[in-house]
Amino acid sequence: MTNFSSRFFFFPLLIIAIVLHFAVFGDSPHNPYGIKGLNELYLAICIIFTILLLLASAEDAPREFRILMYYCAYTTVVFLVMPAIFAYYTYGQPIVFGLIEERRVLAALGFAPLLFLGKRVSTLQFERAFLYAALIAAFFSWCFKFGVIPDMRPEVRSDDRPDRSSIGPFLICLAYFYCIQIWSKGASPISGAARSKTLYLVIAAVLLMTLVFATQTRQLIVLCLAFTLFCLRAKAIIWAASLSILLSPFYFYPSLLEVLGLNVEFYDSTFEGVEDGARSVTIALIFDHLKQVNWLPSGSLSLMWQDGFIPYFGEHFFLSDVGIIGTLFRFGFLTFLIVPMTLFVYHRIAKNIASDMSFIYATMLALFVIWPLNGLFEYGQSVIAMLFVIHALRARYLRSQEPIHERRAYPQLQGSY
Repeated sequence: MTNFSSRFFFFPLLIIAIVLHFAVFGDSPHNPYGIKGLNELYLAICIIFTILLLLASAEDAPREFRILMYYCAYTTVVFLVMPAIFAYYTYGQPIVFGLIEERRVLAALGFAPLLFLGKRVSTLQFERAFLYAALIAAFFSWCFKFGVIPDMRPEVRSDDRPDRSSIGPFLICLAYFYCIQIWSKGASPISGAARSKTLYLVIAAVLLMTLVFATQTRQLIVLCLAFTLFCLRAKAIIWAASLSILLSPFYFYPSLLEVLGLNVEFYDSTFEGVEDGARSVTIALIFDHLKQVNWLPSGSLSLMWQDGFIPYFGEHFFLSDVGIIGTLFRFGFLTFLIVPMTLFVYHRIAKNIASDMSFIYATMLALFVIWPLNGLFEYGQSVIAMLFVIHALRARYLRSQEPIHERRAYPQLQGSY
């Protein structure tokens, strides 16, 4: 009965939860298949589910669940509540609008349903659900690329590059990381069970090609390449040489790229040093503002309240495009305290769950590479939460392998039952 319920109930439910967690069909300007209000519905489900789980578990909650609740509590207070308070004192924006603006931070609560469902399926089923969800995102990305399914957005701005899609990009990235980790070790990062290197390398190639040809987001491609180097380390030279050989036809015959549908002009602008006007203007405005307010925290404004930042900085001011610089705007001089403290807290949380940090280290180092362009703490909580879920499942598996009389000697492996 357990096998039946895990295969036909929890397994498909886990796929749906991962798809929702990474907003594969979430409403955004770059998602051609976004459903309005779906992200907010998922966040509401996470909040209600976490509360119910807390009430049901009370003092008997699994150790990993209690530890990750500390992660959620810290993240919510620092990156959701504090910016709302700062915006209230700086601009007079009601706190509720500040909470709405930073609601994506609540993706940290997504760990609860994912961990709950992940414990009710086998390791192989969890990995398959994770990869199936990523392949669903990749499938719809290619469908949009080739016009199989028409764009469902009511309006597409001319400067938004209509050929570009953003369908679960961070899910595709993290699944690529997972495949590369398995290809590197030949074993599951959770259970250590042997896995087919060839199969996961093929899946990794499909996911990477999706990001290059369909998603077409430069920072995500850099993110994948950075993880590959950090993960493979000694094998990185062989990997780079193999890539050079595989890509050599495109070097000698650039027209092949256009045949495959690659936006050559878009990627070529990277090497010509063309600046993103909106991003450079935003950064300049932020530093001018910080000087004027003596580096005091300013929080963030919501478009739902008096047009947000538009009256102050114009229509092309977006904190989401400038990564750590946006964090500076929100927290001012406190950034130099909050950032290292947050990294320390997250590291302690992970270490208290399990000591094997290889996958988390490689992923976080890769995320640091694109930190100047993407807010890690404000917009990357879905990735961080999933990392902690994988880490907790790893701890649970290691715990299950220990003899009962030895379990008390490994407190970092207890819990998750």
